[in-house]
Amino acid sequence: MINQLIVVDAGPYSLSEASIAGAGQRLAEIAQALSRRYTVRVIAQPASDTVDLGAAEVVAPGEDAARAIAAADAVMFFDTPDRGRVELAVTHRKLIIGECRAPIEHMSYPSVLACADPIGEHQRFLGTYRRLLQVAHHFLCRSQVERAALLSTLCAFGRTTPIDIARSWTLDHLISTVPVGFSQRGLEAADAAEPVHMADFLWTGGIWAFFEPLMLVEAMKILRDRGVDASAAFLHATPTEDTRSTIIEVGNAIDALELGDRVHLHTKPLALSERVRYVKAAQAYVCIARPGAENETGTRLRLRDTWLHGIPTIIDPHGISGDLVASENLGVVLREPSAESLADALQQVKSGAVGRPSRRMERLYENSMTVFTDWLDEELRGG
Repeated sequence: MINQLIVVDAGPYSLSEASIAGAGQRLAEIAQALSRRYTVRVIAQPASDTVDLGAAEVVAPGEDAARAIAAADAVMFFDTPDRGRVELAVTHRKLIIGECRAPIEHMSYPSVLACADPIGEHQRFLGTYRRLLQVAHHFLCRSQVERAALLSTLCAFGRTTPIDIARSWTLDHLISTVPVGFSQRGLEAADAAEPVHMADFLWTGGIWAFFEPLMLVEAMKILRDRGVDASAAFLHATPTEDTRSTIIEVGNAIDALELGDRVHLHTKPLALSERVRYVKAAQAYVCIARPGAENETGTRLRLRDTWLHGIPTIIDPHGISGDLVASENLGVVLREPSAESLADALQQVKSGAVGRPSRRMERLYENSMTVFTDWLDEELRGG
């Protein structure tokens, strides 16, 4: 192990087994992979059920976090970081790494739109994003699409110069692509888990306003009318400020269509160790979104499940995620998403007409982070 201290700041993301979401899981698994090579401290809210972080240790926000940043050789920030800790890393002249995506989806949050000044409320996210663009020495991206968008943004911010291009035509000294994937410990945990059937088809991520969860409910009615025996579940239907109205709408639709015996809203918090048992037993994952800027520019973290478990994803064509499913033969892309086309795809899965993709070991973080850790080693050596 290299004796350098890397501090990973979880920002607002929970690392509790019972409340971790996709961004938190990516962060935790990256910390796991880094802890095989460096000393790693993760700044996060303490929890009695903190997820596996490998050899990394949790540091509480506040004075302990400040001391960790002061002692760090490098500090990593992810989406929507804590602005105060960003400034602390700047003050201590630390090597700063940022996985920062433009806060596009935040503009659709009900909590933002309901404010008296939604533009001002969104500035909280936008201001921190801009600041990280200014001060980070290196950036992580989840896909080539996100990399391309970031390249243009860095140019507009004056962060790239002719000297940078002379150093690297591809600007690899500024940006590393670490695709959405899974860690070695995540793989081992998945293999050790016993499958438990909740439903044939799982909506595995959040129920956000820019998705189309009602389409799955309507597709299940069509399957019932066709006489197809099938079940579906929304795994993460615990209401939050920004998902409550959509979850209520989905629940009302289930009741109105009398689908309570076929479609389940899992409204209780779901532990990560329990979640993996349900996703392993599913026949397909469903993720249908509306056309929009967020889906054009971001890779959906829930694709991790397909790359890890080899279970097909049924998805819309709106953006990089649909392109990945099509190019890597990961499932079914609905070219014209509708309840009818989704029902057709679900029925194909039930009939065995949709093959299971293989596990993709190139998505293992210990493999895909090599270019980034080579850069980091060189920087820490003073190169």
